[in-house]
Order: sequence, then structure tokens, then C-alpha cells
Amino acid sequence: MEAFAIRDGDEVHIFPIAPFNQDAVYLQGHVLRPGRYSFRAGMRLADIVSSYADLLPEPAAKYAEIVRLNPPDYRPSVESFELAAALANPAAAPKLQPLDTVRIFSRYDFENPPAVWVGGEVRSPGAYRTSGQVHLRDAVYLAGGITPDALLDTAQLFRILPDGALKILSVNLQQALVDNPVDNILLQPRDRILVHRNPARVDPPSVFVKGEVPKPGRYPLTLNLRVEDLIRLAGGLKRSAYPESADLTRYGTQDVRERIGEHREIHIAAALAGDPNHNLPLRDGDVLTIRQLSGWNDMGASVTVQGEVEHPGVYGIRPGERLSSVLKRAGGFRPTAYPQAAVLTRAEVRQLQEKSRQELIQRVEQEASAMKVSFTESAKEQAELHQAALQQRQRVVEGLRKAPVTGRLVINLRSNLADFESSPDDIEVRAEDALFIPKRPGFVVVTGQVYNSNAISFEPRKTAGWYLQRSGGATNLADKRAIFVVRANGAVVSGKGEGWWGGNVLSARVEPGDTVVVPEKAIGGSPFWKNVLGVAQIAQTASIAALVATR
Repeated sequence: MEAFAIRDGDEVHIFPIAPFNQDAVYLQGHVLRPGRYSFRAGMRLADIVSSYADLLPEPAAKYAEIVRLNPPDYRPSVESFELAAALANPAAAPKLQPLDTVRIFSRYDFENPPAVWVGGEVRSPGAYRTSGQVHLRDAVYLAGGITPDALLDTAQLFRILPDGALKILSVNLQQALVDNPVDNILLQPRDRILVHRNPARVDPPSVFVKGEVPKPGRYPLTLNLRVEDLIRLAGGLKRSAYPESADLTRYGTQDVRERIGEHREIHIAAALAGDPNHNLPLRDGDVLTIRQLSGWNDMGASVTVQGEVEHPGVYGIRPGERLSSVLKRAGGFRPTAYPQAAVLTRAEVRQLQEKSRQELIQRVEQEASAMKVSFTESAKEQAELHQAALQQRQRVVEGLRKAPVTGRLVINLRSNLADFESSPDDIEVRAEDALFIPKRPGFVVVTGQVYNSNAISFEPRKTAGWYLQRSGGATNLADKRAIFVVRANGAVVSGKGEGWWGGNVLSARVEPGDTVVVPEKAIGGSPFWKNVLGVAQIAQTASIAALVATR
């Protein structure tokens, strides 16, 4: 190389030292000092691994391997050997060749590491790896220790036996935690420990306070809890509380299958003053009821009077006050008033009407889903009639949903308050009632399946049939036998007679503000559907009539 002359333009490449050479062997895996070792002729495994001191703890004693690169193409092959036997007899250990790689494994490369599971009332439930020699107390501390709610009397240990059967052992957890050898037993891999919750935390003893306190409800039964303490825990007494006495219901177990209640009368003032005869110590399940002052719910009750009265407004009412009394306080009727069409709305009635409407809508929808129409016409005509019947049901549902819920209560109000005051029609008023006295309407409404649905000027002593004629009569879709009249006061008059003009509702005399309704004939369906359709049409018309009257 020294005689080799370098000329202008030559490139000189200097290569790095090869990462391996023929005179080396390699050690990998679960060993203390892995890496490359110099090779010499006749070298054996004992020359690089002489004892267990050269290995990490717990190697796989029954299996290790040598990866050998076979010339000329250095095709690899694997030769396995028993590590424990090689270390016991170094002279019989496998011989090594250049470029061999010795691999030592951990025992847990071939088997699951020992672990136990701890659950329940511990701070960190879960599975924990152990050294294989762990006691119950150690496992509990691995899981962070017990929680404050843990039951110390007993814990369960689930153990899987070699034959696969499951065995349950019960131990005293408190004794195990103080290292009592009887309960702090040695665990085996795959053992499961369950720490229970104290029953006093799951279903703690408690008492109840009901009635006129700011915070009624259930409260934990503490030591020496008394009536006075419970009242103060619930925020004291409300203004509506009856201050004289309260009711204490106490349950004493006379039979394991039965709890009998005992009632005690508690003088509230004495209990709050600490009188031991009334400020009783409470027991599990006691119920203390603070009564309400008589008539408290009637305080602040009022009704609204609007329309044709001398002094419309909101009037407070006393318990049991009647409608005539409120009308007197409102100054009585004006000359333009029409008491026969008075509209009295009540919250309770509104709730009932809303419930009835929802039930009626549900019945109509159920009838539509189960609809079966039978006709003698052709298939095409039957299909058209079936579609018409379905559309009718959809119209009924839509009409019910759009109909206002007024909460109207039918009353028979008279112009002469003196006569009305002594009659059974003079009903009691309730809180939030609203009374509207309209002006005398000069018309009668005819609606439904008529040729000219309209309001017609009132004519004295005329019948429903007469007004029906003025509206052009009933259409072909009308159910003439189901015609009804909604009176101005909200009452409904209906009837079914044999004749068209006689013996039915058409012969009834109509008064101002009344509504003559010609309902639609049911298309197909069962008699049940026909009844439902009639009820739905009456409900819609009555609601609309009440709304129109107040406007």
C-alpha cells in the first residue's frame, strides 16, 4: 500500500470496522451482562455463563437456545438446550461456534406471572403481580388498603383448585390485617379476595321527617338523635306548620315478618325546649310528621271575574265562598250581560280535559292502526273508501290536538242573583277560577257537515231544524241521526229519534249563543269507531265554543 501512488482525481474510501467478526459469540436475553464475547476454539456455554450469578432472577431453567449461522450462506438454525442441566454440568454444556447467539429466557416468558385480584372496598381494586409468596394482608396493601366503609368482620377468598373447582374461604379481615396467622393466610396465584362494604353504609339506619319543614326527607340516624335535632336538621318549622303538636310513628319489631307502627303525639314547643317527655330519642325507621295549619292552602286564594260585570277584577275568596257572593262583590251584571253563556274555567277541570283528550287521541290512533273496512264495491272503490276512512281518522286526531283545552265547568248562571243565590247551581268557587260574563250574542252558529257553515241571526222560538235549513241543510257526508246542540253555557243536547224532523234534537228550541253541530258520518269501521268519532267531534266543538264565548 505504501508503494501505491495517489494521483490527481483519485477517490479514497475508508470503510468502518465491521459490526461483527468471525471470532465472536453473542449473549442475549435474561442475563446480567448481554453483549459480544470473544470466541476461542473449544469454547462452551460455561465460558460466558458460568453460573446463576450471570443471570437475572428467575430464568427459564428448562429452555434456552443457540441461534447458529451456518456457512457458506450463513443460514440460521436453532439448537435448544436445558439451561439448568448445562449449569449443573459445565463439561456437558453445549459447544459454541463463531457467530453463535445464546438466548436466555425468563420463566415468565413461558408461564403467567403469579398474580392475585383484590376487589370490593379497597382503594385501588384490581389484579396485582406478586413474588409467589404473598399473604392476604400484603395483597390488601398492594391494593392501597381498605376504604373507611369496609366490613372488617369477614372477607371472602376465591381459590381455583388444580382440578378446576372453585373453593371459597372466609377470613376475619381485621385479624388478617394485624398478622394473625390463622386469617392472614398464604395466597396462591389466581386467588381472588373480595372485601365487603359495611351493611351500615349500604343501608344505614335512618329516620324521616315529613310535612311542613323546609327540607323534608330521610336523615341518617346518629347517636342520641332526638326530635329536636331532627326538626333543626330539616331547617326548622315553616310558617304553615301547626305549632301545637306533631305525629311520631314508631316501628317496633314484634315479629321478623312484621313491623307494627306505634303513634306518639309530640308537643312541638316542649320538644324544642328539651322536655324529655316529648324530645324523645329516635329509632331506626321513625317518621316525624309536622302537620299543616288548617286552611293554610286557602290563604291567598283568588278568582278572576271579567266581562260584563260592574267591576271586573281579581277577588280574594274565603273557604266555602260561592259564585253568587263573588258576583255581588263585583257589582253584579251590567245591562248588556248574558249570564246564560257564562264561562267558568277551573285548573282541575283543565287537567282532566287534557287527560281525556290524550286518551281519546290514543283510542283514535289505535282504531286507525287496526282499521278494517268491508264494502261490497269493486276493488278500486274499496281502496278509495279505505283511503278516505284513513284520512278521516287523521283529521280527527289533528282536530283533537289543535282543539283548545279550556277547563270550562258547565254552570247554570241566572240573571237574577237573588234567585241564583239560593239554588243548587250556586257552586263554591276555588282558587284560580276564572269567570267570564259575555255580552248577549245575537246569533246562532251552525257548523259541521252543512252546505253553509255560518253564524245566523237569532230568531226567537226557532228550533235547531229551522237554523239547519237556513244553512242549506246537511251534506251527503253528514250523520243526520247524530246532530247535537252545544248550549251557550257549555251543555250538550243530543238525541236519536225515528224521524228526521220530529222527536229528536232538531225540534229543540235554540237560544242565543247556541251552536248546532252536524257531525261527519263515520266511514267504515266498527260501532266502537262510530262512538269514538262522535265523542271526538263533541269534544272539539265544545272546546271551540268555549273559546269563542270568551272572545
